[in-house]
Amino acid sequence: METLREKVTFILTALAYLLFHLGMAPDSGSIFKGTMMALLHTLPYEIGFTYIIVVFIRRTSGNRWPPWNRVARIFFTVGIIAGFMYNLYGIGAREQRRLKQLKKTPTTLSSFRPDDNRTVPLYWA
Repeated sequence: METLREKVTFILTALAYLLFHLGMAPDSGSIFKGTMMALLHTLPYEIGFTYIIVVFIRRTSGNRWPPWNRVARIFFTVGIIAGFMYNLYGIGAREQRRLKQLKKTPTTLSSFRPDDNRTVPLYWA
């Protein structure tokens, strides 16, 4: 990281990594707790995939390790993808819970036609 552009893009990649892991905890609704849960759930996979990619790069470039900032960028990129997938899974689970709760509530006519009032007498001519 020698130029200002490299430093700025590195910081933006790190911020995007955190942004894709933002979330709310299911029990307390805490954003900090939800973010830490997302980070800790995806971290082993991110480290493993990053290691596999870096070893592949090392083998193809003649047994030279890439610089630490390149490894960090690969880690952040893998983490962004993992965070996106984790949040998609979480949104799907919350939607399934919501649909299950809706299924438990009985369906009435007033839920289909809220303006229909059966207390008003109908006059037929």
